[in-house]
Amino acid sequence: MVILHIAAIENNPFNGVCVAAPQHVISQKEYADVGFINIKNIEIEELKQYPGTQMSFVKPFDIKKLSKPFDNPDIVVFHECYRPDYLRIAKNLRKNKIPYVDMPHGELRVEAQKKKHFKKVMANLLLFNDFTNHAVAIQCLSNAEIEATHFGRKKFIGSNGISMPLTRKKEFSNVGVKFIYIGRYEWRVKGLDLLFEAIHKNAEYLRQNQCSFILYGPDILGRLEQVKQLVKENQIEDLVTLNLEISGKEKERALLNADIFVQTSRHEGMPMGILEAMSYGLPCLVTRGTSIGEEIDYYKSGWMAEPNANSIKEILLKAVKEKQSFPDYSNNAISFIKNNYSWEKVSKQTIEMYESLVSP
Repeated sequence: MVILHIAAIENNPFNGVCVAAPQHVISQKEYADVGFINIKNIEIEELKQYPGTQMSFVKPFDIKKLSKPFDNPDIVVFHECYRPDYLRIAKNLRKNKIPYVDMPHGELRVEAQKKKHFKKVMANLLLFNDFTNHAVAIQCLSNAEIEATHFGRKKFIGSNGISMPLTRKKEFSNVGVKFIYIGRYEWRVKGLDLLFEAIHKNAEYLRQNQCSFILYGPDILGRLEQVKQLVKENQIEDLVTLNLEISGKEKERALLNADIFVQTSRHEGMPMGILEAMSYGLPCLVTRGTSIGEEIDYYKSGWMAEPNANSIKEILLKAVKEKQSFPDYSNNAISFIKNNYSWEKVSKQTIEMYESLVSP
C-alpha cells in the first residue's frame, strides 16, 4: 500500500501533532510505502534517517509531479483540518480520483469548535465542510473523539501510539507523593485551573502528606504568567512548582523521579504525554476529557475524575491514600500500553482500515 501523509508542522517536541505526525509515518513504513509532505517546508528531524520519505511542497500542488510511487498513492492522510493549502491539495486529489482521510487531532470536536466559534462556523460553511465531506473518512484518535465529532460521512479510530522505552519506573517515594505534569500551559484546555482549585480544596491534607506538584511546559503567548497567577490565587505556591519545558533524557529523569502523572484536561484527542508516562510505568491521574480516562480506570493503571474541581479533589485524595498500590498500577500501565498503544499495534490496525476504505 502507498500512503502519503500531509501536515503543517515544525520540529517542536511540545506540540502533540508535531510529535505524532512523524511517528505515524515512521511506524507505518514498516508495513507500507509511506511518504510525507510538510506544507511548511521544514525538514523534520525524526524523518531524516529515512531518505526519500520527505518531499517538498510546491505550489500549485500537483500530485502527478511527485516522485513515484507517491504520484499515485492509494490514500492520502491530512493531519489537522484548518489549513487553507489543504483545500487546494484536496481539490487536486479529487481531480485525480485519489481518496483522502482527514485526521483532525481533536480540532473538529464539539468542545474545540466552541473556541472562536463564529469564525469556525463561517470557515466551515464557506470552505472546510467541503473538505471534510469529500474525505473517505475522518480518522479520530479515540472513541470519545468519534462521539464528539460531527463532521464527515464516516469515522474510525486510528490512534496515536508510543514507542516503549528501555527503562521503567521501579521505585516510588518513601515519603510523600510527587505528581508531575508535562505539557503546554494552555490552562483552560488542559484544565490546570481545575487542578489548582482541587489542590486548594485539599491543601492541608496534601501538606500533611508531603505531596508536591511539579509542572513543566513551554512559555507560549504569556501563558506561564497566567498559570503563576492561578497558583497564587489558590494560595498553593508551596505545593506547586512551575518550570519551563524539558525534553530527552531530562524529561525521562523527571518522569522516573515522579510517582503520578496528572493531566486534568477538559478535552483532548489522544494526549501523547499520558501514553509516554504510562510507557515508563507511571500511574496516571486524568479526567474523562483526556479521552483515555475510562481505559485507565478500567485497567487499573491510574484514576479518572470528571473534568470539575470537586471530582478531581476526591480523586486526588483517593490516589494519595492508595500509595501502597502504586507498584500494581505501574505494572498495569506498562501492560496496557504494550497491548493497546504500541506503535506496532496501532500502525497495523490503521493500515488495515486504510485498505478497507479504498478496496473496491
